[in-house]
Amino acid sequence: MVKRYKAILSALLVVLIVFAVVTVTGVVDINRIVKEKEESTTLGEAPKHSYEDVFSTFAAAGLPLMKTDIENIFYTMNKNGDVAFYKAGGRNIEKIEDVGIFDVTVSCSGQNLPVTIHYIEADGKTLGYGLFTNEQHPEVFLYDYAFFKVTNQFAGYDSKSDLLLLIDVEKDRFYDENKVYSESFYLYESKETTNFLNEDQRIVDLQARLRTDYKMFTDKILHQEEDKILFFSSRFYNDYQYSDEVDIFISGGYGENIDNNRYILDVASLDLWRTGDGVYYFAEKNIEDSETEEVTENEETTVSEENPEHEEHSAAGFSVMLYDGEESKEIISFEGSLKEDFILDDEYLLNIKSGEVYNVLTGKTFKIDYTAFETSFTPDLFEVSEDGKYCLIRGKNNLDKPSLGVLDVKKNEFFTYTDNVFGYVASMQALNDGTVIISLAANETATTYYQLVSAVGSVASTQESVG
Repeated sequence: MVKRYKAILSALLVVLIVFAVVTVTGVVDINRIVKEKEESTTLGEAPKHSYEDVFSTFAAAGLPLMKTDIENIFYTMNKNGDVAFYKAGGRNIEKIEDVGIFDVTVSCSGQNLPVTIHYIEADGKTLGYGLFTNEQHPEVFLYDYAFFKVTNQFAGYDSKSDLLLLIDVEKDRFYDENKVYSESFYLYESKETTNFLNEDQRIVDLQARLRTDYKMFTDKILHQEEDKILFFSSRFYNDYQYSDEVDIFISGGYGENIDNNRYILDVASLDLWRTGDGVYYFAEKNIEDSETEEVTENEETTVSEENPEHEEHSAAGFSVMLYDGEESKEIISFEGSLKEDFILDDEYLLNIKSGEVYNVLTGKTFKIDYTAFETSFTPDLFEVSEDGKYCLIRGKNNLDKPSLGVLDVKKNEFFTYTDNVFGYVASMQALNDGTVIISLAANETATTYYQLVSAVGSVASTQESVG
C-alpha cells in the first residue's frame, strides 16, 4: 500500500512540475505540438528522407541571392543600399572580395538623386548596383526610392559612353528579378550622366514627375546587339494617367526626334526576344479576331451583359507572335490570361493548370507531372536553368502545404519536397551545372535570410522525397 501511494504521489509531482514549467517559463510550445499532430495525421508515416538530407545551409549572405547578367554571379542588397557579390557553382557559394565603389548623382524630373554604386568586373563585363532613399535626402520629394543598375552599353549601339545607368523607381520590385527601368543614362568615365535616347516629348504625370512609362527597359532586353534599340513605351495611351497598354519602340538617329517610332503596337507584356528571324512577343487575342474559336451562347451573353460597350475588346486568350520587320504572324495561341494563368521565366512559359512548359523561341515543350506531389498542386514560382536542363517549381498542395519540385528535364526525373520552410522562398536559382539555390526568409517578418544549396544529382538520389 505504501508503495502504491508513493507511485501516486510521484505521478502527481511530475504533473505539477510540468504544469509549473508550462505556466512559468512557457517551455512547452503548444502550437508546435498541434502542428506536429496535424502533420502526423495528414501526411501519414514519416518518410525516410526530407529536404535536409540533400540540401546544405548557407547563412553568410543573410539576404536573398539575386541573379545578374553574368552567369553564376549573384548580388545581395539590404535596405541601406549595401551591396555584396557572390559566385555560385558546384554546390558552393563564395563571396567576391574585389568590389569597386563610386558615387554618382543623376537628375530625374529636375531633382538630383545621389547614390553609391558597388560594382565588379567579370567575364569582360562591368556590373554594379546602388540604392537611393530620401530618408537621408529630405530635399528630394518626388522620389522616395530608386534602384540603380550599371551595365555595359548596348554592343551594337553607336554610343557616347561604355556604360549605361538605369533606374527602377518602384519599391515593390526591390526583391523582384524582373525590374522595369524607367530612367536611363549614358554613364561617362568622369561619372557624369546624360539622358539615353531622345526624351524631347516626355511629359509629366499627376505626381509632377516625368512619366515612368515613356521609355522602359527590362533586364531581358539590355544586351541587344543591333544598332537600333528596342524598348517599351505607353506614351501613346492616356497622356496624364498610366495605362496597361504598351508598344514596342525602336530607337532612331540622335536629335532627329524619331526615337518615338512605334515598331510593334499593343503588346500584351513587357517581354520580347530579338532573334535572326525577328522579334517574338505576346499579343492578346480578342474574341472578334478568333474566327476559328467557338464561343458558346452563354459566354457571348455573359460578355455582353458584363461590359457591353467593350464587347469587341474582350480577351479570348493570347498568342506568341513573330514580327519579321514587315508583318507579324501568329506562332501559337493559348487560352487563359497570360498574367494569371501562366508563369514566365525567360523564354519558358508554364501553364499553371496543366504543368506544360512551352519554349517561346524553339516551340519545344515538356511537362511537369503534378501527380508527383501525391495531391493537387498549384505553383506560384517557376525557374529554369539557362540551358533548359533543370527546372524548379514552388507552390502549395491541396492541404495548403508549401512544396518544392526539382526536375531534371533531360532525364525526366522529378522529385518533390513538402515542408513549411518552402512557404518563405524569396528567390530560386537553377544553374547550368545542376546547382540548386533556394533563398528563404528565416521568419515571417523576413528580417534575415539563408540559402539552401544542393545539386540536382543529389536531389535525384533521394527516392522518397516528401518531407
